[in-house]
Amino acid sequence: MSELQAIASTLSPDIIAVNETWIDLNGRHLPTEVSIKVYVLHNLDKSSHSNRGGGSLIYIKEKLQPQIKTKRATEKSEILHLNIQPHPGQTIKIVLVYRNPTYTAIENDEFYDCLDNILSTPHETLIMGDFNLPHINWTTRQSQAPGSKLIGLMNTNSLLQYVDEPIRGNKILDLVMTTTDLSINGLEVTGKIGDHQMIDFSLDVQDPNTRTRHKQVLDYKQANFELMKEELDSCNYEVLMSNKNAEERYMILKDKIATATIPNNYRSISLSV
Repeated sequence: MSELQAIASTLSPDIIAVNETWIDLNGRHLPTEVSIKVYVLHNLDKSSHSNRGGGSLIYIKEKLQPQIKTKRATEKSEILHLNIQPHPGQTIKIVLVYRNPTYTAIENDEFYDCLDNILSTPHETLIMGDFNLPHINWTTRQSQAPGSKLIGLMNTNSLLQYVDEPIRGNKILDLVMTTTDLSINGLEVTGKIGDHQMIDFSLDVQDPNTRTRHKQVLDYKQANFELMKEELDSCNYEVLMSNKNAEERYMILKDKIATATIPNNYRSISLSV
């Protein structure tokens, strides 16, 4: 718990997700023992009689307005699904999973059916967690069973997978996936928590209320100041400015000098709508 609190205080990530926590809020631990200021905690205890507790948890900053949608725990799997709202009118699904490596074929089908159901709604989606599928070739995106079931889910739902470094020993067990309308930046495999490496990354979340347009502006860095001086020296100001107010005089100088000596370029600007 102290490691998670240190991460929250030093890195201040918007989301912290952990598998195999051993936290048991139904008996061994109090909510106050695992709470972190400014974060909302959603915990899924493993459906097990083991005295080691278990389960998965997600800390999400309050500003993202997390709403729990799916909590599914069996003896061999956990799926914790929340929706967040990074911007008004925008919903992103955050899904944390744990899959036991000893799954039967029937259990595997039920696990992926649940994920497929979550993916059926039209929102950007992040799926992460310990899938325990070390034999998938992520270069070719091919695998024998049981990994082939995940590859099928990814192909059906157009999911991208970003982790290409070992997480435990020489195995890629923890995965980070998104739908194609959501992308990952700066993914790094870093220090350990427990027996797994941490994965640190940023979600590239675009504000749907902001649009980009191109605006023509004067490029002063590219101005021809010698030509500008010549233009200024050649002007007959008595004639040009006679009987003109300040606004009219400004427009004359702009039209005759600035637009002749300073090129126009286009740049992108963001507008809130």
